[in-house]
Amino acid sequence: MNKNNDTTFIIFGASGDLAKRYILPALQNMDFQGEIVPISRKDYGNLKNLIRGDGEKIFHLAVPPEAVSDVVKLISDNFSGDKIKIMLEKPFGRDLESARVLIEHIDKYFSENQIYRTDHYLAKQSLERVVNENWEKKGISKIEIIASEKIDIEGRVNFYEQTGALKDFLQSHLLEMLAVVLSQSFNESRRYDALKNLQIVCDIKKHECVKRGQYEGYRKEVDNEESMTETFVSVNIISQDPQWLGVPMVLSTGKALSEKFTEIRIEYKDSSKKVFSIEHEPDAYGRVIRAVLEGNHDLFIGSGEILETWRILDSIQQSWKNSKENLIIYKKGSAVNEIL
Repeated sequence: MNKNNDTTFIIFGASGDLAKRYILPALQNMDFQGEIVPISRKDYGNLKNLIRGDGEKIFHLAVPPEAVSDVVKLISDNFSGDKIKIMLEKPFGRDLESARVLIEHIDKYFSENQIYRTDHYLAKQSLERVVNENWEKKGISKIEIIASEKIDIEGRVNFYEQTGALKDFLQSHLLEMLAVVLSQSFNESRRYDALKNLQIVCDIKKHECVKRGQYEGYRKEVDNEESMTETFVSVNIISQDPQWLGVPMVLSTGKALSEKFTEIRIEYKDSSKKVFSIEHEPDAYGRVIRAVLEGNHDLFIGSGEILETWRILDSIQQSWKNSKENLIIYKKGSAVNEIL
């Protein structure tokens, strides 16, 4: 790999958990030879002195979602040119409208080709087995993707109360994995086409195709006895793509469950099954950074994909806004099928 001696990697939010646990170790493990510049809020007025050189500059925004807009403008005010790349972390907005506003804001300052919206699940080698699988689509009777976590919210009260399982995991990781399955490709435009055909068609208010749950004790943990934030969610989706008509697709994720696993389960009309286990891969972030260095956008999420994922979930979010009903309270250590 090119040693990228003339590339500067700038980390906004370098003191945060994401940078310490993933970004900095990934740069170290991949033997990145360029300069690494950590940036904190106190440095915002001194960027030009801290970040020098004429080579490529990669700005990784490991900052809270509400800070992204201001940081993007700050970068634009201080630096310009084609040698700038911006890495963004999820969540990309909180709903369809906020995602649209954020995209329009970023478009004022940088081209789509300069933006890299990360989802490290797309960089997992275990997901490649799904793309390389040869199957007869007409024989598939059901697709199910489950991300089960044993951990609870681990004290991240403010983050989780504002986010919940739908926005934290289903909108990004699970829908993107489904797009990979349906398109059998990592190609950004093919994933986008797959997402465009997805929709929820049942009456959400009758809770036929969407279920939300919360583990017992969550409300006490977050000190909010009226919290409706979901720690578990399951959504049934269908595709209007002719080759997938009639195939139910179920996406489920939750915390404080009995097991930790992420699986893509393919069921066939002859009752046989194939299960793809998506593993924890410590070097996935390294592959993400390498893809940015190479300018490979297929391991990143395009603006069209962002809008489609929020569009798919918009009716759920609208229905949940003022709803205080049908929240399933489940015991810690429950299995997914026990909640469903």
